[in-house]
Amino acid sequence: MRIYKSDNLSNFSIPMNIVTLISKINEYKGKQNLYINQSPQILETLQEVAIIQSTKASNSIEGIIITDKRLKKIMKEKSIPVDRSEGEIAGYRDVLTAIHTSYEAIPVSTGIVLQFHRNLYKYVSANGGVWKNQDNVIEEILPNGKRYIRFKPTTAFETPHAMEDLCNNLNEIMRSETVDPLILIGTFVLDFLCIHPFNDGNGRMARLLSLLMLYKYGYEVGKYISLERIIEESKASYYDTLYKSSIGWNEGNHNIFIWLEYFLGTILAAYKEFESRVGLIKNKKGNKSHRVEEAIMNVLGTFSKEDIRNACPDVSESTLNRVFKELKDTKKIEPINKGRSAKWRRLK
Repeated sequence: MRIYKSDNLSNFSIPMNIVTLISKINEYKGKQNLYINQSPQILETLQEVAIIQSTKASNSIEGIIITDKRLKKIMKEKSIPVDRSEGEIAGYRDVLTAIHTSYEAIPVSTGIVLQFHRNLYKYVSANGGVWKNQDNVIEEILPNGKRYIRFKPTTAFETPHAMEDLCNNLNEIMRSETVDPLILIGTFVLDFLCIHPFNDGNGRMARLLSLLMLYKYGYEVGKYISLERIIEESKASYYDTLYKSSIGWNEGNHNIFIWLEYFLGTILAAYKEFESRVGLIKNKKGNKSHRVEEAIMNVLGTFSKEDIRNACPDVSESTLNRVFKELKDTKKIEPINKGRSAKWRRLK
């Protein structure tokens, strides 16, 4: 239901599956500070990995792809973007870094939304930081090549007023504390995407604003586990639930809970991964070779060294290479191809 059109969000009858997801997320949130206080060095490494994964995944969802080598150079600000894709990566990096470091001081307002969008396109020729100047539609290309309009967002003429109402009412509800934060954030994100306020960059902006609001409410898992990566890995479900929950949005009779179940599911998945990684590191401290082997044996399907490196961020490169060699020599794993980004698989 449109936040900016409804006074009844606080009176929703919440389905039990949504209540259960919120309860589980809050259980993990309660243990969050324990990990942060006890494992600061480990979390610093996880944060470095997560910010790279988030930037890569959120842009990849929109078809913006660059090599891992270039990605790492741009993320470390050791290289100037040479094309539009790299420029958009650099812009996302800057906005994400600002959110990570200053979220408490950043309000959710139309001014901030426009500033984030302007910074997103800072390194490219596109005109960022302005609302869309023409009506847009969300289309699907059918197997026969024909285009099918899945959804008609808010018109360009109505967009400035719609965004002003969306942000104002969000802040009013935040102050009144009448709606559960996770429901409020998820509903805001769906409304934002249904308004579709920009000519380009709406998906990335929605994911950045999600993180900003989650951090404001103390849900900090996105700093250490990339929510954007989890969304990319379930991209088909992401688009499907958005579509199903947007049906009837313009008339105010859509089903918000289809989207909320997916949105909350990604947060819960991130918390489970967070506990798994930090708990594994804490419980098996000093036995890093074993943890590398365990990470390899628990992975589903093929994997790369980068995947295992991210799962064991405190393990040195020499230890990682030694375990890979030992498992290869004992015929427990084998490479599928060669090179720095080679994929591996387990052998029975």
